[in-house]
Amino acid sequence: MNNYTVEPDYKESIVNLPNSILKYFGAEPAGDTSDLLDKYLKEEYKNVILLILDGMGSSVLVWNTDRREYLPSHSVGYVDSVFPSATVAATTSLMTGLQPCEHGWIGWDVYYKDIDQVVTVYKNTIVGTKKKAADYFVAGTITPYKSVFDRLTEAGVANYCLSPYADEKTETLQDILDKAKELCARPERKYIYGYCISPDDLLHKYGGACDEHPKIKEFLADVQDRIAEFARGMKDTLLIITADHGHVDTQMSQLEDYPELMDCMERLPAIEPRLATFFIKKGRKREFRTLFNRIYKGKFDLLTKKEVLERKLFGTGTEHPKFRDMLGDYIAVAIDDLTLIHTKKVKWVSSHGGVTEREMRVPVLIFKDFYFLGTDVDAYVDDALKRLKKKYPWAKKSLFNKSYRYAIEDVDGKKKFIKYYDWNDGTFSRYDDDWDGELFINEIISDQESYITDANKVKDVFDVRPHTGVQMHGWYLERFEFRSHVLGGYSAFVQAGDRCTGGSREFFFTPEQMSGTFEEFLESNGELLSGHFGLTRDYMEKFEGLKEFLGFKD
Repeated sequence: MNNYTVEPDYKESIVNLPNSILKYFGAEPAGDTSDLLDKYLKEEYKNVILLILDGMGSSVLVWNTDRREYLPSHSVGYVDSVFPSATVAATTSLMTGLQPCEHGWIGWDVYYKDIDQVVTVYKNTIVGTKKKAADYFVAGTITPYKSVFDRLTEAGVANYCLSPYADEKTETLQDILDKAKELCARPERKYIYGYCISPDDLLHKYGGACDEHPKIKEFLADVQDRIAEFARGMKDTLLIITADHGHVDTQMSQLEDYPELMDCMERLPAIEPRLATFFIKKGRKREFRTLFNRIYKGKFDLLTKKEVLERKLFGTGTEHPKFRDMLGDYIAVAIDDLTLIHTKKVKWVSSHGGVTEREMRVPVLIFKDFYFLGTDVDAYVDDALKRLKKKYPWAKKSLFNKSYRYAIEDVDGKKKFIKYYDWNDGTFSRYDDDWDGELFINEIISDQESYITDANKVKDVFDVRPHTGVQMHGWYLERFEFRSHVLGGYSAFVQAGDRCTGGSREFFFTPEQMSGTFEEFLESNGELLSGHFGLTRDYMEKFEGLKEFLGFKD
């Protein structure tokens, strides 16, 4: 499968989302906030809702929805899950704002030195058995934590947890939305956390992380309808939807099929099936490492405890006093499509816990009130222009294509956003896609962006393509040039082709990208200078005259 792997960035991960919410409500954050979410928390809301759809990673959304559908069209970016990319560690981080090394709830099965047992955390049983690990809740007693709810309560902010596992159970997504609607109607300012067990349960059974699946498509279509209906009735509310982790379609490997490997172990593996820690018998480490790599090399990276700690994979914060005891001699990290299981037969089609991009990347979706700028359509046109100006400072209404007209009209007893396009023959087309305010603004931007960029003619060109040419992915790099423009600003234009076809793309650089140093400018253009288009950042940094052409000074 050769999946792209991602180590969690604990400054742009799910951990940071609850900390942004804590900061927003005036409570003390447990760690770094999210730059992505902070931008959307600059306005005042009576209600802030964080809804977790278990397992709905970015790839699940990509494969099973169209990008113009309701859910993906509200995506504002993505963040990383945690290490491991699994429910116990990830949801605990979402409910605390702490990294796994800080809260100590690092997996489904955790070794607790205090009782010298591997415990299945939520069931409070000894791993592989139905026997109770203790007459108390082991995880909650040995690794207690201060939750987001505790912090908000201390700050005098109302807060609610809606989940199948909360005191007042909400079993389904509709249960969560119905209860959230009731809570939002209350006059106090509040935070609502909602957790839905799907699509994780469906993904385990059917797959759908590496290809579309009708069951997942059906589920997400239903989610979109329910969220759209809920959002239409929102008042003074910000709804944030994300996931605890993603998924990857996998094969299963039974550890008991390798008795010589099992014989090296002091106890059963802990943490997760795709991120397992092994406690090895004295004098057997080299034997275990050799056997494991012979069987699983290319599917798992076998790291020592020291390597994991040095790379701070479980987090960069202050470690819980019990954390290091939970790690065995080795940690096997899934980097491909295999899942390790033991003691019982499991037939998962899809799983998670490893560091493939599909498991690690989760979307952040933002929903505001349906008419968050009121019902005057000019407010939405003005907001679209404001957003365009951030990227294209020369943008103004006089540059808009006048063939587009925008309106808010009464349709079947309710107001709707409407778009018209006037044709040269005097006829027009009418578009009604049931947009909300945010989507309507994005539609205006999509309509007008090319006209804004076309209006700014090229003033000067700086060619950086090598005279020898560049072959890339079977294509030939025909043009790669930086451009200055008459109305101000800079762009890069790339064109490539093969014997039959070709394509081009232009990148306009924002004022923010041009405001720092030349090195920072190169750093901020990873997509353009990754080598995907034939040339790299290192190449550009050394290209004589480019820095001066773009107006950067020493």
